Amino acid sequence: MLRSRPLAARARRVAIFAVVPALLAGAVTAWVLARPLGPHRLTRLAQPSGQALRLPDNPDTAASSAFRMAVIRHYGLPANASGYSVILVTGAQQAWAFGGTNPGGPSAPVAALWNGGTTATVTLPAGLTSFISDASATSSSDVWAASQYGRYLLHFDGVRWQVARRWQQGQVTGVTAVTPADVWVFGTSADGTSAIGTWHYDGLAWQRVAGLAGSIVRASALSASDIWAIAASPASYSVVRFDGTEWQQVPTGTALDSVHVRDILAISGSDVWVLGDKSDGSGGVRLVLLHWNGAGWASLVTPVNAWAGRLAAGPDRTVLVTATPASASASGLMVQASAPGGRLVISPRSWLSTGGISDVALAGRAGGSLWVSGAVLTRIGGDAVIWSGQLASPGGRVGA
Repeated sequence: MLRSRPLAARARRVAIFAVVPALLAGAVTAWVLARPLGPHRLTRLAQPSGQALRLPDNPDTAASSAFRMAVIRHYGLPANASGYSVILVTGAQQAWAFGGTNPGGPSAPVAALWNGGTTATVTLPAGLTSFISDASATSSSDVWAASQYGRYLLHFDGVRWQVARRWQQGQVTGVTAVTPADVWVFGTSADGTSAIGTWHYDGLAWQRVAGLAGSIVRASALSASDIWAIAASPASYSVVRFDGTEWQQVPTGTALDSVHVRDILAISGSDVWVLGDKSDGSGGVRLVLLHWNGAGWASLVTPVNAWAGRLAAGPDRTVLVTATPASASASGLMVQASAPGGRLVISPRSWLSTGGISDVALAGRAGGSLWVSGAVLTRIGGDAVIWSGQLASPGGRVGA
């Protein structure tokens, strides 16, 4: 079973991008730019302060990280702000990058297969609209991809892509494939609306799942009998867990009060992460992390002034967080987090000044090699990008 990855992206095609966050799969991610185009590179962050993390105003003032732009592609009309919203690793040197041609306007989905050196644009079924926003795979020949606003699910069998299912209304907020005959699709939006609800595929047929499962936004599976998920209602978020028979709520106390939960990642039964953001009471927003150690939760309201994006497994028992800075001084941010001895610690790692980071994947656990998806701006639109490289040395650390 390979991890599932989602995304969220929306942008306006202008000479510079204003901050236009979007709710996709319960996450807020924006591609934004508040200055003329500069070097397309990821830059390591300076040490954070004890209060709000201040991002450098000029990328050239911070030490460059070891990331390079490995793939750059444009899709659709020249003025389209095309981009990759999801990157999903399906082999030692293989990943799928999914996205679309024009977020925020008439758009078509795109998919590219990357081997770490070259990409091949793959043909998708005709007539599809909107971005691909989430993906999950059990192997290189069993890949699933979903479109939140297009309301469809695609399946790749190792040869071609086909439409597996469509819905007439609502949003597809997540897909989690455990085995080829055990696939979950979730359709509860961040405000708790469940027009699609939760569906399960057993290898033969799809069936809608009622009860607590019907309010799930997205999930992370360890096995067929151990799945962790985020559920949403109009009033609050919660964490739920599937034991192979039924879904049950996992108590979190007051840790999720006023938190907009965006993602969940289960690495083991004693290593589960929840990511969100919350207002700081003074017009700003702060990243929030929760960690389950098998016995209880630890939480950290970080000083990072940014909207939460996605979680991914990192090297050496860490996790990686993507985010969109609330400040207009940068548009993409990556943070590394760990929980040594039950104490949550974060290290802001890198930021992007000329586009946005949508997703990140660990290409190989040794050496911390990463593949990062997103977009950069052109003079009239935007290009889809994959960056490749190593994590820079940790900068300043902030802990609970």
